[in-house]
Amino acid sequence: MNAVTLEMKRTAVLLKLMGNPERLAIMVLLKESERSIGELAGLLALQPTVVSKHLTRLRAEGVVDYTRYYRVLQYRLVSQQAAAVLDTLLSLGAKPKNPAGHSVQE
Repeated sequence: MNAVTLEMKRTAVLLKLMGNPERLAIMVLLKESERSIGELAGLLALQPTVVSKHLTRLRAEGVVDYTRYYRVLQYRLVSQQAAAVLDTLLSLGAKPKNPAGHSVQE
């Protein structure tokens, strides 16, 4: 009998996604509000292509989704499990910094 449940496997995937600092920062920012790739790239000082690749991975795992406003995609966090883990991490001080070195405001 295998003690590993499907939910445990899903949680492990989520934690692996959060193990990447750039993806973690993206998730924190999307927990605050919807944002475009350009906004995320500017806040995190990353190339838009890098942000796009991370968002594609997060979307494939069901963590984020987007709404299209004309030609702009606005991404948002949709995983309640991810939001709960992020709440814990934020309470421990895991907040991304903007390019100027200041913590991003919630």
